[in-house]
Amino acid sequence: MLGVMIDHPIGHGVLPGMEDIDKRLEQIVEGRPDVITMHKGIAKKCFCKFTDSGIPFLLKCSSFSPYQKTYDVLVSDVEEAIQLGADGVSVGVILGGKDQPEMLHNLGVISKQAEIYGIPLVAHIYSRGEFVKNELTVKNVSYAVRVAAELGVDIAKTHYTGSKETFKQVIDATPSEVVIAGGQIGNEIKDLFQMTKDAMDVGAFGIAYGRAVWQYQDPARMIKALKLIIHEEASVDKAIEYLNFK
Repeated sequence: MLGVMIDHPIGHGVLPGMEDIDKRLEQIVEGRPDVITMHKGIAKKCFCKFTDSGIPFLLKCSSFSPYQKTYDVLVSDVEEAIQLGADGVSVGVILGGKDQPEMLHNLGVISKQAEIYGIPLVAHIYSRGEFVKNELTVKNVSYAVRVAAELGVDIAKTHYTGSKETFKQVIDATPSEVVIAGGQIGNEIKDLFQMTKDAMDVGAFGIAYGRAVWQYQDPARMIKALKLIIHEEASVDKAIEYLNFK
């Protein structure tokens, strides 16, 4: 799975690259990712222009905010996702904080709805609440993906733990599929590609990147370079060569 996330503005503000969402969506669609994740307003007002592209989309049913960074509140549900023509739903869950019980309840509700309607469910699930000292330990990341599986999630999106050896332990801790988040790319594209390759090598189902794609100068080309790693098992060097080829 090569997923592109454009659900950031509610949680992070209007980041550079997200100002002209119509233009950015056009560039993302050109790259033809496997799926795009977005909120309902963008689906209705912007992605509707690209329904003929055949690219699936996931409706993001929750969000945190810059003011409550460890609490995802529900803003939609499975029925609305189906009405909008979504191919699946996603929900954010932050573990390790005082609001964990409510977010687990919300995930359980959405999981039940998804099962009833037969629609895939992705959880963006991280152990980064106020009681967590290091969210990237094997223990904390494994806990996150296993919680997702226990509550019926099909795909868990979470952080990479930093090495193939440690992430293999995460993969082994859950019967659900796992995809990794990207974050900012900065100037270290090689590191991003290496993380992608390493995660795939130990059994990850794929990636779900946002800024790493649409903050790049050519989002379509970035998606196509990542496809080489995800779908063709290409080397990091080959992906970089493609990205830089003019």
